[in-house]
Amino acid sequence: MKIDVSDLLKSVGAKLNIEKSEELSLKEDDLNLSSPVSLKLDLVNTGRTILVTGTVRVKVKLNCCRCLKDFECPVSIKIDEQYRKPKGSALARNEQNRTKEEEIELKEKDFVFEIGENNILDFDEAVRQNIITALPIKPLCDKACKGIKIELPSARKNIDPRLAKLKEFKNAGT
Repeated sequence: MKIDVSDLLKSVGAKLNIEKSEELSLKEDDLNLSSPVSLKLDLVNTGRTILVTGTVRVKVKLNCCRCLKDFECPVSIKIDEQYRKPKGSALARNEQNRTKEEEIELKEKDFVFEIGENNILDFDEAVRQNIITALPIKPLCDKACKGIKIELPSARKNIDPRLAKLKEFKNAGT
């Protein structure tokens, strides 16, 4: 999902509203999207970044953790992301200057997405991350799902002939 933000970058405070629906493949994350991803976004040029807020709606095909049946799970996500022009982020600079054992502290600015070449904002990664975090840990097709139904054979009907004498012995004692 690519959005051209050239006009938006021209002036601070500029706004852009986007409503878009597009197919997205997340097969590498083992996610089966059963509907197109629907975006309703508001983009604002804050001067340093482009602030993206709005909602993403999609249906994901999941397996119920109790009965193992496939079902569609509607996912609605509130998006609040920032994009900036690449200038060699602090994370990239710290990565070059540190040794292997050294730990770095990530700052808020290290979690900002970058605007691509020709002022194209690629929203796929932000959508992917937000869908993954919005999915339930234990997906259920229904809150009242009872799980897999196992039918056990009736003990009285299917008595092993080798154990029939024990049944007679038990009945004789009562």
